[in-house]
Order: sequence, then structure tokens, then C-alpha cells
Amino acid sequence: MANLEYTLTESGTIHIAEDVIQTIAGVALSEIDGVAKMAGSAVSGLAEQITGRRNLTRGVKVEFSNEEQACTLTAQVVLRYGVRIPDVAAQIQEHVQASVEQYTGLRVAAVNVHVVGLSLRDEDDESEGFGLPGKVSNLIQQGTDLVKQGYDTAKNKVQSAAQATKDAAADAIGTAKEKTQQVMDAAADKAQQGMEAVKDTAQSAYEASKDAAQQGAEAVKDAANRAAEATKDAAQKATEATKNAVEHVKDKVGSSAEPATPSEARVEDAKQTVKEGVESAKDAVQRGLEQAKEAVERGADAAKDATDRAADKAKEQMRE
Repeated sequence: MANLEYTLTESGTIHIAEDVIQTIAGVALSEIDGVAKMAGSAVSGLAEQITGRRNLTRGVKVEFSNEEQACTLTAQVVLRYGVRIPDVAAQIQEHVQASVEQYTGLRVAAVNVHVVGLSLRDEDDESEGFGLPGKVSNLIQQGTDLVKQGYDTAKNKVQSAAQATKDAAADAIGTAKEKTQQVMDAAADKAQQGMEAVKDTAQSAYEASKDAAQQGAEAVKDAANRAAEATKDAAQKATEATKNAVEHVKDKVGSSAEPATPSEARVEDAKQTVKEGVESAKDAVQRGLEQAKEAVERGADAAKDATDRAADKAKEQMRE
């Protein structure tokens, strides 16, 4: 590729490549109304169809003249049908020359315009035309569409699967939550039932103990009453015996002409009678105490048995 070397200032030289001039000219050509596209080789046209990128250097040829520090441009263009070719060609020459000179500082000696064809459609529609470039472009477009459809289908399936997984996870979490709540409720009900059973059992034990204690208290009271009655009877008998002994002595003394002292036998009889009365009272009291003690023990045993039965029943209900 040729390069143009020239000096604009005393600071040094400037090198401008041919592609730079071609690009500037190509941009200028694209700005002219009536130019359908740039003309060029079939290879460059096919490359544009495949890559989808516009080659602005296509159809522009540059010739440098280092001696004159000028360049000559040749543009091959396809114009739109219906335009006046000389007028469009003159616009091309003027606009391309002004653009190159403005951006590069070079002098453009000439701009040669070669009109190589007319286009009946816009440049964007040329890819749908006949020939190899059009067919290649159509195949590429079809392949692109198929790839896009496949991508969209896969994307939709992935999104559907993700949503289904999310829904399934939400359902599983909800089911697990419900089951957990049911288990907790059942456990709470069971615990409540156990508490009620224990409460009822404790109440039953309390009632049984209360009844046993009441029975024990009644038995003690009865035994105490019987002991008191027995003591009272024994004391009464001792008093009567003593009184009789004294009266007997008095009678004996009164009937005698001269005072006499009670015989020792009478005194001993009186003492024995009193002693027997005291012993009888003592025995009665002892029997009353024994009976009271037995009644208390029976009441305590009955209360203990009732409490043990209530505790065993509560344990069985808790195990259930």
C-alpha cells in the first residue's frame, strides 16, 4: 500500500496511508443523496454481507504524487435509479475533494467518478437480491434466526423449569410447615391431656387422702370418746367402791358402844377397791389410746395407698 509523504511545516514530515484517504472519500460519498452504494470486487461485497460491516474504502482508488504533494482519486459508485447522473457525479467530485483537502491538508488534483450501475432499491435491500452474495446473506440470516429461536426456546424452558422448581420448593416448604404445625398441635394437645390427667389424678389423690385422713380423725375421735367413757366409768366405779367402803366403816363405828378404829381388813378392802378402780380406769385409757393409734395408722395407710394408686395412674397416662 502506497503512502504519501509530505511536509506541511518545518517540524518534520507527515505520512498518510492510502486507507485514510479512502475512508475519508467513502464517508463523503455516503453523504451524497443519489449514491446507492460503493462498487468494488465480488470478494469485498461478500465480506460485507457476511460480517454485516460496511467497508468505507470499497470502490475508492488513490494515486499519490509526492513531487506535487497531491493525490488523484477514482470512485466507482452505483447510483439510484431516477437521479441525473451528471449532477450527482459533479456533487461527488466537489464533496470528496473538499473533504479530503479539509481533513488532510493535501491538494486533490482530480476526482474521477465511474458510474458502474444503477440500483432499483435501497442499499439495505441489496442483500435480498439475486446471485451468490444474496443467497449467502439469506442463509446467514436464516441461521441467525434459527439460533435466536433456539436461544429463546432454551431460555423459556430454563425459566419454566426454574419457576417450576421454585413452585415445588414453595409447596414442599408449605407442606412441611403444615405438618410441623400439626405435630406441634398434637404434642400440645397431648401435653394438655397429660396435664389434665395429672391434675385429675392429683385431685383424686387429694380427695382420697382427705377422706382417709377424715376417717382416721373420726376413728381417733371415736377411740378417744370410748377411752374417755371407759375412764369415766372406771373412775365412777372407784368412787362408788371407795364411798361404800367408807360408809361401811362408818356404820361399823356408829353401831359400836365405844369408839373403835376401823379394822385393818376393812381398810385394806377399801384400798383394794380403789386400786382396782384406778387400774380399771388406767386399762380403759390404755385401750382407748391403742385403738386411737390403730385408727391413725389405718388412716395413714389408706391415704398412702390412695396416693400411690393416683401416682401410678398419672405415670401410665404420661407414658401414653
